[in-house]
Amino acid sequence: MTLLFPSRIRAVLAAMALCVCLAASSGCSGSKSPVVATPAEKHRKNASKAPYAGTVNVPQRRAVRGDEMTPPIAQRAREILDEQRDVAFGTEVPFEVDGQSYIGRIEEHYHELGGPRRPWGRHRGVTVCHAG
Repeated sequence: MTLLFPSRIRAVLAAMALCVCLAASSGCSGSKSPVVATPAEKHRKNASKAPYAGTVNVPQRRAVRGDEMTPPIAQRAREILDEQRDVAFGTEVPFEVDGQSYIGRIEEHYHELGGPRRPWGRHRGVTVCHAG
């Protein structure tokens, strides 16, 4: 009896076979002992998981919560986004609204497809944080 596989299943099986062959030829096996990281390497790995503070040696800032977001703050964030079209992610723009200092950081944002917030998917946005 001959089994006929749809082309997608054949492709997956071929990819799996290739991975097994590559693992075998590269010397990967379960019998090798794991590589132990030195204390310096462990520190470097943990340091990379630190929360993003925008710039090196800048304290973590608290983002403006939904109940703190006012129309003037939202309007200024929109203006920053429109004015800073060509700058890199991570660029920070300080501003003031009603005597309070804020920082708008250009970042990649994501809104769930079909969700209530738009634009959907990945897009350029401004995260507003308290400056002080």
